[in-house]
Amino acid sequence: MPPIHFAIAVIPFAVYFILIGAARLRRRPLVTSGWRDTLTLGIAASGFVAVGPMQLFFPERAAESMQGWVWLALFALYVLAIFLILLGGRPKLVSYGLSSEQFRESLLEAAREVDPKAHWENEVLNMPSSHIQLAMEPTASSRVHQVTHVGLLHNLQDWLTLERCFVRKGAKVTCPRSAVGWLFVCVGALLLAYAVKPMISNPTEALAQLKEFLLR
Repeated sequence: MPPIHFAIAVIPFAVYFILIGAARLRRRPLVTSGWRDTLTLGIAASGFVAVGPMQLFFPERAAESMQGWVWLALFALYVLAIFLILLGGRPKLVSYGLSSEQFRESLLEAAREVDPKAHWENEVLNMPSSHIQLAMEPTASSRVHQVTHVGLLHNLQDWLTLERCFVRKGAKVTCPRSAVGWLFVCVGALLLAYAVKPMISNPTEALAQLKEFLLR
């Protein structure tokens, strides 16, 4: 693989690793929605998509007339695909850093600001007045937790209010730094350095490879 291809594929993912690692090293948790979490992952994977599927299914005939502008059309299709995934996915709330007890307590406090009757039933948070049910989903880490909306979302306004309240409640909680954060930061930094080094050492060749990649 040419160095410029490796750089295009790896740099967004390396930056994603560094940001996730930095978030895990903070004493404040990262609380977000599933939509934002998926969108961030989609941006991180954009480089792999550019050197993979976009190269495999590259529209040669369109490139003859549009030249480099064809990449705008390809990335517009990629953005559209991400939004279709977001619209088709179930609403989620995700936290990085909170323990299981902190997650459940913060989410319940936020839910009761929206619906005073909110309560936990085992692994399901019920909000009867808002017709919202949230089910805990397993993750690979004891410090990463998420809940998914069960069924159709009938009350978008209450859901958005719940998101804002949960982010505000989670931001007030103190959590221990995770040693895994250093692993993410180190791996991301090494990938970033390895990808950028050829471009710094020989910028002329890197620029030529980039032009060849874009104007194939």
